[in-house]
Amino acid sequence: MLASIKLEVMSPSGEAPDEGSIAVEFHMPPICSPLVRPGRPAEVAPVISKNLEDILMSSGMLNLKELCLISGKASWLAYLDVYCLNADGSLFDAALISAVAAFTHLEIPLVSVGDDGRVFTVGGNEGKAKYELVNREKRKLTITNVPFSLTCALHKDNVLADPTAEEESIIETSVTIVLDSSDQIVSIQKPGGAVTSMTTIKECISLAKDRRRKLREILMDNVEAMEVDQTD
Repeated sequence: MLASIKLEVMSPSGEAPDEGSIAVEFHMPPICSPLVRPGRPAEVAPVISKNLEDILMSSGMLNLKELCLISGKASWLAYLDVYCLNADGSLFDAALISAVAAFTHLEIPLVSVGDDGRVFTVGGNEGKAKYELVNREKRKLTITNVPFSLTCALHKDNVLADPTAEEESIIETSVTIVLDSSDQIVSIQKPGGAVTSMTTIKECISLAKDRRRKLREILMDNVEAMEVDQTD
């Protein structure tokens, strides 16, 4: 997966004048799978887009107030684009960790407001001295309750964690468990299929907890490595 975030200034809504917003789009270009044809968007892409946005918002990972510039006048709209480079199963899981990494690494730029009310970015010490800044320094978002997910394939009495695309093509159904940093359940999704026993669901949750611990360690190590690269 390849994830990127673009920031754009918007007018906040009347219901939340001191909050920004996010927009999520999941892309499956033809390069990701021989099953994806040029000019024919993959049917699963908009579903993953919607699920990603729902999880990012419902988990409480983001504080939208941190995207506010001037209450009632200007705030940030963060466009998150996630591109699938290799569709080999568990797409939502891979897309979610990519989205989390992107927001964790996101840096809010210095901005100022002109006499005409337009918001523009400011760079360099000269710019800091010349313009009155809305925010005094570049900053990162406060990331809490980070969501991690695990998809488990269900086939007869068997549970298989993190199935490949080939395995997904032959299974009966699957269950996707989303947990936050405290192992609290954020979401359980099951796209149809036969009734699943509570024992099987508990097994999937247990596997998801193990996966969450491993993914969190990988995420933190990579974020720290990116920060070191920036300071070098």
